[in-house]
Amino acid sequence: MYNKVMSAINVIGASCIDLLVSDVDREKFFSGTFKAPSIKTSFGGDAFNEAIVLKKLGRDVSLKTIAGNDVYGHMIREHLFNNGVDFDQDILKDGIDTYLSIILMEKDGQHTFVGSENGSLRLLDLDHIRIDEDCRIASFASLFISKVMDEKKYEILFRNIKEKGIILCADSSSPKNDRQIENTDYMKYIDYFFCNENEAMKLCRSDDIFECESLLYQKGIRNVIIKLGDQGCLYQGEIMKPERKVVCVDSTGAGDSFAAGFISSLDQGNEISECIRFANECGARACEYIGATAWLEHL
Repeated sequence: MYNKVMSAINVIGASCIDLLVSDVDREKFFSGTFKAPSIKTSFGGDAFNEAIVLKKLGRDVSLKTIAGNDVYGHMIREHLFNNGVDFDQDILKDGIDTYLSIILMEKDGQHTFVGSENGSLRLLDLDHIRIDEDCRIASFASLFISKVMDEKKYEILFRNIKEKGIILCADSSSPKNDRQIENTDYMKYIDYFFCNENEAMKLCRSDDIFECESLLYQKGIRNVIIKLGDQGCLYQGEIMKPERKVVCVDSTGAGDSFAAGFISSLDQGNEISECIRFANECGARACEYIGATAWLEHL
């Protein structure tokens, strides 16, 4: 059983199962047996998190993703259905494994990811992505994650989306396969581009965040928003700080919640300053609980 596939917001990208290991001491963890205070499982993946948050915020959303035809893939599909997120009938693929992500969380809330090179998260391809006819906003939430999506495929997909008059958002992951900004001409189709400062610096090969912003605008992107953690974000040369400070328990998925908050506000017709304000708040809330979308239970 599956949901309808006609939604105003289409989120494209990765779904997975997260294994969250809390309070990791790096030295002790790698020296032998390590007893963690807690180990929890959670649903995850940039696009999955973004879609769940958007739905909880009242938006009409469809997730364009794939998972393996295994117990974990069926769990993902059931969770999407139970939470009212639309998805394609054929998201479960034979012959691949659903991606499992081990997240080592340190006491300061930072984390390290361990995952399979050949899991479903890395295998999303162009022919898996079908944009809904009534889509108003398309969000490629997992830019650079797939190892089979090359520059030509991004060009085809993004150009097709823009030719339909759809607003295109994209959220970066850490650039892989030696991707550099010189080889990203397809980014000229992006209306709103999100990345964190480390992703921007790696993509642009610069440790100056303002230079990174300038280089990204030179690619033709209409709006560049660089996430700065608890400092808020950089937009058009100005650091826009969050309205409140939070104690960070787990930063997993905070960037996904930031992007979802921005897109939710954008879908309501708000000005970009209000979109950023709400995005900062959603990202801050995500840091207050263990698990990428656990904060939604406290709305």
